[in-house]
Amino acid sequence: MLSFERKKTIFSSFTSLKEKEISNNRTNFVYPYSLRRAKVIATQLHPSGNGYLLGLYMDSEVIAKRDYKVDERGWISIKNFSEEQLRVAIEDAIFSMSGEREMEPREEANLQLNTSASVTRNLVEPCLYNWLGYGNLNAPIWFMGIEEGGAEVWRNKTKSLSESLEIRSHFQLEMDFVDIWENQHGLSLQDFRGPTVWRFMAAFLLTLESIPPTKEAINDYLFVSKKLGRKNSNHFLGEFMPLPKQSKLDISPYSEIWPTIQSYYSEVSFHRFELIKNTLLQNPRVRLLVSYDQSLTERMKKYANEMEEVKSWTYKTEQYYLYKWSFSGRDLYFLSTPFFGNGRIGYEGIQYAATKIKSILGGTLY
Repeated sequence: MLSFERKKTIFSSFTSLKEKEISNNRTNFVYPYSLRRAKVIATQLHPSGNGYLLGLYMDSEVIAKRDYKVDERGWISIKNFSEEQLRVAIEDAIFSMSGEREMEPREEANLQLNTSASVTRNLVEPCLYNWLGYGNLNAPIWFMGIEEGGAEVWRNKTKSLSESLEIRSHFQLEMDFVDIWENQHGLSLQDFRGPTVWRFMAAFLLTLESIPPTKEAINDYLFVSKKLGRKNSNHFLGEFMPLPKQSKLDISPYSEIWPTIQSYYSEVSFHRFELIKNTLLQNPRVRLLVSYDQSLTERMKKYANEMEEVKSWTYKTEQYYLYKWSFSGRDLYFLSTPFFGNGRIGYEGIQYAATKIKSILGGTLY
């Protein structure tokens, strides 16, 4: 059984959750961005081990698959959950609380804003299955995320969403990251500042090449030499879902097409998985997929029934899992890591994971 402090640490690692102490040495966690009526995602965490996670809004398929025991109040006891079970359950709960918005009068202005910014299916349809990511599809290493954040639309604002989707409608399965980022989106890599998952990808790749992943080496790799996501590279940066979104918990401005996140995933996700699987079959040099998002890992495991765990390890407090994925005569490896960033993983953890992979897979990567 996880300790009280460890449970709190796991909840706190989800940066959108806020800790709130209540009476009798108990703790709640609040999800302030919930689109449901309830905001408390976990309640009555106590040193005795007790604690409950909100299952009220979870899909029945998720509840059955995970074998969650939801009581009549809509809560799941997490007293005896393992760390991996708890992390997955928290992600399921967050996902369920991002469902269809319960309208209240004070939200009317915000709804009008989102509706006016919505895009049509005709604009979105060509972008759903024409593209998988950046780099070399037939490279030994694929990094896999859930979706792009749309920096050109929301962060740097060099394109409107409609303009971005128009550009994306002409994508092929693999694109060159520098060409898209700089030439088509009008963003300068050399001027980029701030945290990004790219830094952790670079650290992983540098370690595999026996180059210490120092800050200087990472910056050179990304912003000077511009080696990440190139068509002639030794890696590929894949995205499981096709459309840029400001938050993976938010479906706007696609809400005229899919009223909820769940409906978007229900229509698109399995077809995207099949596209990924078929593309892997056509590219025999791919050896390792690296997931840096736990929700992606769970989705891949759900669809890829042929995965079996071959190795796991802990670095500091974070868990890593290596799976073997055998299908249609192919044997691939799938590495599940903590999220790249937000304090969940550091360069030391990435370096350790890459070194571990080198020792396990030996010379089969390059």
